[in-house]
Amino acid sequence: MDSFGWLGALCFLVSYFLLITKKWESTSFKYHFANILGAVLLVFNTIHDASFPSVFINGCWGLIAIYGLIEDREKKDKSPKI
Repeated sequence: MDSFGWLGALCFLVSYFLLITKKWESTSFKYHFANILGAVLLVFNTIHDASFPSVFINGCWGLIAIYGLIEDREKKDKSPKI
């Protein structure tokens, strides 16, 4: 279970680093996916550890990332094709 937690934390850190260094955009699929994956892995880890405040925040983080992914996909689908 600790491995899930470490991988989740790494997903968050790497995605944020790549965002800040402008290698990823906040609207990219990769950015959203890394945040969703990180949240899922950390939720598994924190449920196992019975750290429910961490379960809550990581679950919310994942839901926000899913919302962002859906919103960005809908905007791309509605944008005019050239």
